[in-house]
Amino acid sequence: MRFLFGFALVLLLSASVAYTPSRESVLHLKPVMLDRDDPGRSEFGELTLLGAWKLKSNNPLFGGISSMRVTNGHFMALSDFAYVFDFDFDGKARTVPLLGRALPGIYTSPEPDRDSESMTTDPISGDVWVGFEYSNAIRRFSPNLGRKEAWVAPPAMKNWPLNSGAEAMARLSDGRFMVFAEESPGPDASTEALLFPGDPITTGDLPIHFYYKPPKGFDPTDAVQLPDGRVMVLNRHFTVIDGVAAAITIVDPREIAPERIVTGHLVAMLKPPLNIDNMEALSIEQQGGRIIVWIASDDNFNPLQQSLLFKFALRSTPVSAAGR
Repeated sequence: MRFLFGFALVLLLSASVAYTPSRESVLHLKPVMLDRDDPGRSEFGELTLLGAWKLKSNNPLFGGISSMRVTNGHFMALSDFAYVFDFDFDGKARTVPLLGRALPGIYTSPEPDRDSESMTTDPISGDVWVGFEYSNAIRRFSPNLGRKEAWVAPPAMKNWPLNSGAEAMARLSDGRFMVFAEESPGPDASTEALLFPGDPITTGDLPIHFYYKPPKGFDPTDAVQLPDGRVMVLNRHFTVIDGVAAAITIVDPREIAPERIVTGHLVAMLKPPLNIDNMEALSIEQQGGRIIVWIASDDNFNPLQQSLLFKFALRSTPVSAAGR
């Protein structure tokens, strides 16, 4: 979703002339407060805040973060304009076009490599799958997005809205894939979702079609599997009247069945006056027995928005072997 798409388009096209693949740039990570009215507050629902930062780079291509993977403190983030950002907390970021070349425009290529909104990985092989919203397609890449390998436009996603499909995707530990549409309305204020029995690109079996019911007024933007087998979902709310809000839920894959509505357990609700933005990217790590939850925002290349990064610890009690 873009709030000032025209501005972003002009900025991206002008910036692509000056920035080339694999360019290293300066990244400033400025600590910020999540709750400016209560700076010492750390508890937000079932999450404990460990850190909050505003990200700003001298590279105008940096931003628009729609998904990310965090491994041992290293970030690989993907923008919705098909650029990859590799960065740590050392103040340096590397920007690489997802296709290995700068993109001359948006939505003009016959390839499905535009509007990259979701990303998931195989922890064993390192392969990466990227979901593309505009074309309702999924592409598989070699580890660290080094090489594109294959792609598919699943028939089950064919009728999803062009600017609302494949918004969130999670590979489960048993090899199944969950894919969420952002806005493909289903019954009882739900949205369409799919559970593929294996790699969507190679499996010949049809996925299970089900519905995910987010908190009222929210849409899913990212998803990741927890160590206990459940799936954490990041949800986003936006209206001109009340602005942006984020909700984190957890769903159990064991509840999925054909045409069933699955409702997530609410973990935390982040809304104004908290210092939040268009939260779209979600990743988790395990550190010292704790589950670390990372959340980042998509600033839409809008000067009125921010690229924010939050680090939380999940306090809720794990459910043993759920969904495995």
